[in-house]
Amino acid sequence: MEKHISGFLLNLSADKGFSPKTIASYAHDLAQFTHFFGDDKDIKDVSRVDMRSFLAHLYKQGYAKSSGARKISCLRSFFAYLQREQVIEGNPARQISLPRRRRTLPLFLHRPDMEKLLASPRDYLLEQRDRALLELLYATGCRASEIVSLRLDSFDWYSRTLRVMGKGGKERQVPFGRIAGDCLLRYLEEVRPRLLANPQVVHFFLNYSGHPLSQRSIGRILDKHLKRTNLPGETTPHSLRHSFATHMLDNGADLRSVQELLGHSSVSTTQIYTHVTSERIRAVYNKAHPRA
Repeated sequence: MEKHISGFLLNLSADKGFSPKTIASYAHDLAQFTHFFGDDKDIKDVSRVDMRSFLAHLYKQGYAKSSGARKISCLRSFFAYLQREQVIEGNPARQISLPRRRRTLPLFLHRPDMEKLLASPRDYLLEQRDRALLELLYATGCRASEIVSLRLDSFDWYSRTLRVMGKGGKERQVPFGRIAGDCLLRYLEEVRPRLLANPQVVHFFLNYSGHPLSQRSIGRILDKHLKRTNLPGETTPHSLRHSFATHMLDNGADLRSVQELLGHSSVSTTQIYTHVTSERIRAVYNKAHPRA
């Protein structure tokens, strides 16, 4: 089975363009599946009953339904790959119904809180970088992983657009506004040259030692300004992405446009934000209407 798993993971990396993090997650799920059945189980003998046994085992171990659904989804892809390679004839995982997952509403900041956060950075060297970083996260809705991958040539300053490499190696163009643009140019001209330790470094955002900023550093920067402004500590860089999408829809943007800006492959992923805006409207109605 190990040979087939290695081929599957290589296929995900080379042909599908999956990120290393996703591939590592798939590898963990498949290792867990292999461990459950042991080395003696032939891949051709795995049945729907075996899949149900594995799912029951996960629940006994205390895994949430969402985790079980993800692992079964991984196995569906694995067995589909084996079908294409003509190793097996049927896909035993396809006959397993995925557990229904409760969809939680994403955490986002309301506009006054977002304004407070963006006003937090001061005029110190590194905090000018922080301001540019926070403005760009909110202006574009980009993921933290996409932000740390930005290079000097990712920006088109004339059209104020950003070339972003998203999930699955999909490239997209994302606009940013004048305020974010001004902060970014100030960082680029006044701050980045003073941080730069090695002229060979082409990443846009740098840390205090002149090396490319990491995702963990973005989280620490955000935490610092959340504490300073007494905003919810559970807010993450991804919450700024949620805030971007929610505020866009609140102000009349159509769902398809927001989908493209976020880089979602399916509009169903973006539709969660319509529930967020509906919840907000309901809360306003219940608070304001005398007969609510």
